[in-house]
Formats: sequence, structure tokens, C-alpha cells
Amino acid sequence: MGILKLLVRFRAVPIVLSVLGGMCISHADAQVRPLEFRNLQDSLVIEPRPVLLLITTDWCVYCRMQKFHIHKNKQFAKNRSHFYYAELDAEDRDPIQFKGRSYRYLPGSESSGVHELAVALGRHNGSLSYPTWVVLDRDLRVIYRHSGVLNRKELALMTESLIKWDQEK
Repeated sequence: MGILKLLVRFRAVPIVLSVLGGMCISHADAQVRPLEFRNLQDSLVIEPRPVLLLITTDWCVYCRMQKFHIHKNKQFAKNRSHFYYAELDAEDRDPIQFKGRSYRYLPGSESSGVHELAVALGRHNGSLSYPTWVVLDRDLRVIYRHSGVLNRKELALMTESLIKWDQEK
């Protein structure tokens, strides 16, 4: 007996349709998930795109606020097909390979430190603050940095500018 006949026989069609409809709604309202930074270079080989990188820490309240706004931003999610969005924890203690070099965690005092890669990519006007936005081109060259939280309009302007810049290349 075919699957459709079984569904009709057991009056499961409305249930299946509601589940499938829920899946569609869930997909449309899906949260924006960042690409794992360690997978970024592999993704660029498969499909080159510019990169929008958010450098954060676990303790940073403004970083959590920025992530919350990004993860719920439908326009950001819609524009994401034009760029990679990744996050980098500035206090990650694991070494990270980036552009042929290994970057590591640099301990500061007993309980603090910073990852070399966060400093290399995010230092803006001589210092690193959180959150920091870094825009990288398809060859992973820094083309723009911004320290601080972006509101919805600023984020839209940055992503739209990035898309336009990349299309002109």
C-alpha cells in the first residue's frame, strides 16, 4: 500500500500537512547561524564570497546583544547568500590556521588573554574592542573594520554595501 493511501486511511494527512507547513515556517523564520571560523577557508575554496566576521568574547554583554539582533534579523538572513558570516571568539584557546599561518592564544594575566588572530584581524586604531566587525574580501584581506555594536539600519547598510562592492569587483 502506498504512503499516501496509508496516510489517508489513518487520517494522518492533516497531521503531515501541519508538520510540513511547520517545517516551512520554521525554515523561513530560521535563526542566522554563523559559519565555523575554522571552516571558512574551505568554504571559500568551494564558493568564493566576501566575509563578514564578528569578533566577540563570552563575557561581553554588547557582543551577546549584537548576536541576538543578528540571529533574529530576517534581512541579514536574506542577504547572507552573498557573503559568509562567521564569528571568532577572541579568547579561543585553540590554535587556528589562517592563510598558511598558525595563530594561538596569548595568555595575559592568570584569567585573561587574547587570541593572536583576533588581534591581527580586529585591531582598530591600535586597540581591540568587542564586538568588532571585520569585512574580508574573497582573498581574506581586511577591507573594513568597525568597533562596536551595529543597529539594524547600520547592519543593513554594511551588508548592502558589501554586496554592492563585491558585485562591482
